[in-house]
Amino acid sequence: MSENEPRNAGAQQRNRNADVHQDRNSAAKSERAVFDNIGLTKRNADYMYRFNQALQEQPKLSVDKKSEIVNQMVADLQEGQRTGKTAKNLFGGDVHARVKEIVEGPKRDASAPDPYWPSALYNGLWFFTIFSLMFGILYIVSPSAQKNGSPVGITSIILSGVIAGLALPAIPRMFDSKRKHSLNLWIRILLAILFVVAWLVLFYGMAYLPGFLNPVMTPWAQLVLGVLTGVGAWFVKQHYDLRQGFFSGNTQRRR
Repeated sequence: MSENEPRNAGAQQRNRNADVHQDRNSAAKSERAVFDNIGLTKRNADYMYRFNQALQEQPKLSVDKKSEIVNQMVADLQEGQRTGKTAKNLFGGDVHARVKEIVEGPKRDASAPDPYWPSALYNGLWFFTIFSLMFGILYIVSPSAQKNGSPVGITSIILSGVIAGLALPAIPRMFDSKRKHSLNLWIRILLAILFVVAWLVLFYGMAYLPGFLNPVMTPWAQLVLGVLTGVGAWFVKQHYDLRQGFFSGNTQRRR
């Protein structure tokens, strides 16, 4: 091999790299020119160019969806420019944050209430967990309480969980000052008190049901059920991003 061959190979590689770099620059200029020639200001065109680059890196969106998003934003910008609005005013200054918001959906307002039914399921599961663990531990520590007293059956625990789940998301809504209420405040207070009384009557009244309708589980079975429903409540909270309610990170008192 002559001395010139390595030199020629290196020169060819540098030429190829230069061609690739030139092609990339040419593609970037062409893509940028698309936004420069549709009536956008220089800053707005630059924003859309950078946004489009970030959007194209998202594998979750189809090509048609990406095109639809870009076209809609361009239309919004063209409309906004008539009143002096910029891309930063309309979409925020960070293009990556804008892309993330589009892909993952807008962030829910921290003060907004949780969706009712997921919240009801979450609270109901947690109350079932609490009662199951509480009575399971009680009957393990003091077996006589289960044998000689009036043990709490599984039907009573389920009923308590269902009622708590339905009520806990509803009662705060009844007293939310930001909501329009059709009932007088005192009537709402009376309804809340009646609910608590009815809950207690139903819970203790279930003890008089026949054993086959309200069977008493073994302590360890109650503990296992309590753990499983607790895990279920955690998954519901994570899936629906619940922020209010029992054992949630944020409660309505933080609003």
